Amino acid sequence: MKIECCNVSYRYDVPGAGWALSDVDFSLDQGEKVAVIGPAGSGKTTLIQLIDALILPVQGDIRYDGQSVLSLSKAGRLSSIRRRIGVLFQFPEHQFFHETAYDELTFTLQNFFDLNEGEIERRAREVVGRFQLDVDVLRQISPFYLSSGEKRKLALASALLSSPEVLILDEPTAGMDASGRRELIRLIAGLKDVTIILVTHNLEDFLDIVDRCIILSEARLAADIRKDHLIRSLDVFQSAGIVPPLVLRVQDWLAKEGVNLPRTVFDMDQLIGLLRHSR
Repeated sequence: MKIECCNVSYRYDVPGAGWALSDVDFSLDQGEKVAVIGPAGSGKTTLIQLIDALILPVQGDIRYDGQSVLSLSKAGRLSSIRRRIGVLFQFPEHQFFHETAYDELTFTLQNFFDLNEGEIERRAREVVGRFQLDVDVLRQISPFYLSSGEKRKLALASALLSSPEVLILDEPTAGMDASGRRELIRLIAGLKDVTIILVTHNLEDFLDIVDRCIILSEARLAADIRKDHLIRSLDVFQSAGIVPPLVLRVQDWLAKEGVNLPRTVFDMDQLIGLLRHSR
């Protein structure tokens, strides 16, 4: 699904409120992995709520494969878009409420799709197999008894169960330890043909797997940068009030000191390996 934000602006219906998002314009092609970054209050949460059609633009429009969100809303057809988009909000495990992990996993399919139990179980087994989870175990255990990493995997598997074309992840590694973060990033990196929108305060975690960075600042689009151009755009980060990822700052410093690396890398372990190899 191609998504186009066409000069989108939004203001909450609160007396005296300014623009939460103002004149934002960009497009996403199917299969892209995009990081959305910015200081607190820059409009990140508002943007993903707009893309998921939870709220509608006050000005401008959002188009999904050319279909206007405003027209879809007037026709009462927003659900046709929402079914194509999966969302994993920050700390999704805090929103668990079912007795078993399996019911938590399959809630969306059970309630919003016309599928029989056999098809739901088939999809569940197919998806959780990627996450080293067992359907039979999930049927017997409360989601609250899972480890923190397993809870996050369960939430991500649940979002993927409806085969979304777009997956929005809001701070997906928040509160996780290093090994849990690495495992979740590996799983996200392995999602092919799904558009991934990553809202994060820790770009360093995802820098190696994203294609672009959308930078918001003071409710506006400060920059939309392809990954290969990030090393030349550190001043944009700083102007937006964001500390650039350490791996990029180190490479920028090395270049200024006359150390010419054969390529830009986006992971600190890769950088260390490259430096050792360059000796």
